[in-house]
Order: sequence, then C-alpha cells, then structure tokens
Amino acid sequence: MTMIFLAFDMEMIFMYPWAVVVATMGTAAVVEMFLFLAILLAGVVYAWREGALRWT
Repeated sequence: MTMIFLAFDMEMIFMYPWAVVVATMGTAAVVEMFLFLAILLAGVVYAWREGALRWT
C-alpha cells in the first residue's frame, strides 16, 4: 500500500511544476511527463501483480 501511495504522491509533486513550464517547453515537456507516468504505472502494475491491492 505504501508503494501505491508513493507512486501517486510523487506524481502530484511533479505535476504542479510541470504544469507551470509546459507552455514554454512544448512537446518535450509532454513527452517527459508521459515517460514519467509510464514509469509510475509500471510500479503500480508491479504492486498489483504482487497482491498489494488485495484487501483480504
């Protein structure tokens, strides 16, 4: 459960500054954010496969 919290918490920490500079950086910023989100998604999928999301 901690891994899931950290994944989404880190996402929000980096989303705010990204939203400020995305207009000036353009496509590069969008590609970087999707790469970052893909890495976070890989962590969530790993936690799901390990059973971290099972409540019983």
